Amino acid sequence: MLASAVAVHAAMLFLTLAPPNVLTSRNQALITSYVQPEFGQDWKLFAPNPKQRNDAIGVRLRTEGPGGVTRVSKWINLTAQDVAAIKGNPAPARVHQNMLRIAWDNSEAWHGPNDRPKGVRGVVAGTYLKRVVLQRVGHRWQGERITAVQIAGRYTAVPAPSWTNEGKPDTTTYRVLPWWPVTGQDYKGL
Repeated sequence: MLASAVAVHAAMLFLTLAPPNVLTSRNQALITSYVQPEFGQDWKLFAPNPKQRNDAIGVRLRTEGPGGVTRVSKWINLTAQDVAAIKGNPAPARVHQNMLRIAWDNSEAWHGPNDRPKGVRGVVAGTYLKRVVLQRVGHRWQGERITAVQIAGRYTAVPAPSWTNEGKPDTTTYRVLPWWPVTGQDYKGL
């Protein structure tokens, strides 16, 4: 049993690094889902570029209750939930934290300043971000059906070390995306 598990693990890692071939092209989704994000390559391993800001991603929900009454939730800090889940854990898995951060970064990169997607990749990145958020909050919020989501990022510069002469960061900035409608299709496969 252990030997077969080790063999599957080694095969998946090998296929990730192997040149493109028939086996990897047919099974790319399976290989990627196994390898990412826990075993993904990060070429910055030997020359890391530390983050210069703290990002927090949040969401608020528009729901529809009995009689068609719509409500808007308070902001839900998804990043804080991720941090709370790994804090104090001797062997934390950062899968959810990485998934949310990568989805946000990709969406931000593929949307212009007017929040319009830059081509097909922008549409895909936005859809992926919305699905990651919906995976976290579910189909319903406080018993009501979710009809739309609004996602936002808060960026705070990391303060300089105390031993430097650099001043404290002066601002926190925000990026609030427009409301995105939620349909049954958004939950497909979640």
